[in-house]
Amino acid sequence: MRATPLRLPAAFVLGGALLLPLSCTPVLAAPAPAPDGSWRAAEVANGDFSAPALSATAEASQEAVPKEWSGKDVMLFSGPLARRSDKRQAVSLNDSTGPGTLRQRLWRVNAGAKVRVSFFDSASTLSTCTPARVADGQRYKVSTFKPVAYGADGKPSADREVHHSQEYRTEGYTKPPNKTGDGSWTSEAEVFEFTAAEDNPLIAFESLEKPTGAGDEEKKCGPLVAAVTAQQQAAAVDHYIEQNGMPWRAYKGNDEISLETALESCKGVNACRFTADPDYSYQYYAKVRVIGYAAINCTRNQKTDRRALSYTEEGFDSITQELRRLKNAAQVDQNLTNSGADDKGTGSPNLQEAFPEMFKQAAAGFQRLQGNTRLVNTTDPLTTTRTVDKTVEQAVQPSEASWYEVQASRERVEGLFQGTGNVRIDAMLDYPSNRVPDRFYQRTGPMTQDEQRHCLTERPLRVTPDNGGVDAGSDPRASTPRTPGPAEAPGPAAAPVQAPAPAQGPAPLPAPGTAGTPASTSTTGTTGTAQNSVPAGPARVFQVAPVSGFRAEVSVPSGPRAAAPGDLKTVRLQPLTQMPAEPALQPAPRGAAS
Repeated sequence: MRATPLRLPAAFVLGGALLLPLSCTPVLAAPAPAPDGSWRAAEVANGDFSAPALSATAEASQEAVPKEWSGKDVMLFSGPLARRSDKRQAVSLNDSTGPGTLRQRLWRVNAGAKVRVSFFDSASTLSTCTPARVADGQRYKVSTFKPVAYGADGKPSADREVHHSQEYRTEGYTKPPNKTGDGSWTSEAEVFEFTAAEDNPLIAFESLEKPTGAGDEEKKCGPLVAAVTAQQQAAAVDHYIEQNGMPWRAYKGNDEISLETALESCKGVNACRFTADPDYSYQYYAKVRVIGYAAINCTRNQKTDRRALSYTEEGFDSITQELRRLKNAAQVDQNLTNSGADDKGTGSPNLQEAFPEMFKQAAAGFQRLQGNTRLVNTTDPLTTTRTVDKTVEQAVQPSEASWYEVQASRERVEGLFQGTGNVRIDAMLDYPSNRVPDRFYQRTGPMTQDEQRHCLTERPLRVTPDNGGVDAGSDPRASTPRTPGPAEAPGPAAAPVQAPAPAQGPAPLPAPGTAGTPASTSTTGTTGTAQNSVPAGPARVFQVAPVSGFRAEVSVPSGPRAAAPGDLKTVRLQPLTQMPAEPALQPAPRGAAS
C-alpha cells in the first residue's frame, strides 16, 4: 500500500509518558518488526481448499480455482484423490493445459512485517502420471510479487515486480503404473519466509513441471499443495502518516481495482463489513496548536485574561480523501485571479455523510475491536467531529503574555471493508478519541523582544493643528542626536572676547542711514548654531542663548560702520545647569568690562 517509514507499537504512544514526539520529521527508514517478536496468525482465506467442496468419498478432480484464490491452469482434488491423512482436499498446480499458477493476498499484513507461510506438498497422485514423473519428486516455486500491469481480462500480465522467490521439490515416491498413487505427503510442513514489501502482499504458487508429451493427461501431472497457513510478526506502527495523506487500496478478489468501482459494492445496508486491525490501530496525541489570541500585558499592573474559547476536532478518512483528490484533479481552473470561485463543490464530505452505511459498519468494527462484540450502547463511540466550548481566565503579570494551547487526543483505526462480489477496501480512519482526554494548556510567559519594543512606543497620533503638524514619534530631531563637527570638539572654557575701550569723549554718531542697522552675528557651539542680529556701533558685548541649555557672549567692534563678517567672533558655547530667564539678545552697559 505504501513505502512505510518508521513504525512504533501502540504501547509506546500512551501509558504515562509519550516516548515519541509526534511532531518530529519522519525518518524514512525501513520498518522494523514489532519489538515483542511474537508470531500471530495471518489470514489465508480458504487455505484448506475446502471450497468448492468435491466428493468426500470418491476420487474426483475439477479444473477450477478454489474460492478466495486466483490463478489459472490448476485443478482441485477431492480428499480421496489427494490421499492426505486428514482427508482434506488439495490443489494440483497443473491441469490439462500444463503448468499453472495459484495466488492469494495475505490480508491485514502490512509492509515491513515478517511473514511465514506454511504448507504441505506432494508429487501427483493421478493415475495417468507415469512412475518416472513422480519418482524424483516434482518442482514448483513460491514467490511474492507486485503486478506491474493487468491484461484486458483484468488478470496480472507477465510484467511484475518480484520481491521474494524460492523453489521447492516434493518428495518422490514409487507409484504403480495406471493407478492412483499414495502421494509423498510429509509430516512437516514446508515454510516460505519473507518480509512484506507492501500491504496485503500477494503470494503465488507456480508449477515448474512441463509436460514431456503432447497428451492432456500427461500435462495434468504436476505437484500438489494443501493446508496453506500463515503467521506474521507485525511491523511497528507507523506514527508518521499525516491525517491528510492516509493510504487506501481496493481489490476485487486478489487484483487491485479503482476505489469508485469498489464503493459501488459497499453502498447498500450491511453491504460491507468492517474489521479493524488491532496491530495497527491505536490512540495518539496530535501536534500542539494555539487557540485564539495572545494577550500582552503592557501595563504596570496585573491583569486578568478572561475569555470564551472554542475549538473543533475534525475527522479524516482515506476514502473521502481519495474521492476529493480525484474530483479536484478533474477540475480545470479557468479563473485567472485564482480566487477559488470555480473550485467550489470539489470537496467531499466525511465518511459519515458520504457513505452512512459504511460509517455504521466502521463504528461497529471499532466497537468489536474494543471488546464490545455485542455492540451494546457505549460511552466511547466512533465520532467524526467534536467541539469543545470553554470559559477560562488567568492572571497576567506586567510584561507577560497569556495564551492557550490544545493537544487533541485521536483514534487511528486501520482495517478492511469486505463486501459482496469479493470486494475489499483497505482503509484508514482518524477521528477524535472519546477514551483519552485532550491536553489543554493555559500558558503565561515573558514578552518577546518585538512585543517589548512595541510596548515602549508612544501612543499613535495623527497630524493635528495642536501637535505641530508632526506625527508622534516621527520627528527625527527628538530621537537622532547631532554628531559634533571637528571644530566643535570639547576643550577648555574660553574667556569672553572684549573689544578695546573706546576713546574719551562722546561717542561718535552713526553714519547717516546706518543707525540701528543690525549686523548678523553667527555663533557656533557644540550642539548647534544660533543666529542673532547685533546693531553696529561702539564695541558692545552681548549675551546670547543660542541653544537651549547653552550660553555664549559675543562682542562686535564699535564704529560708524556696520559690522563686517570678518569682525564676528566665534565663541564656544558653555553648558548651563539652568538657563537664566533673560531675553535672547541683551546689550551690556556701555564701556563695561566684558
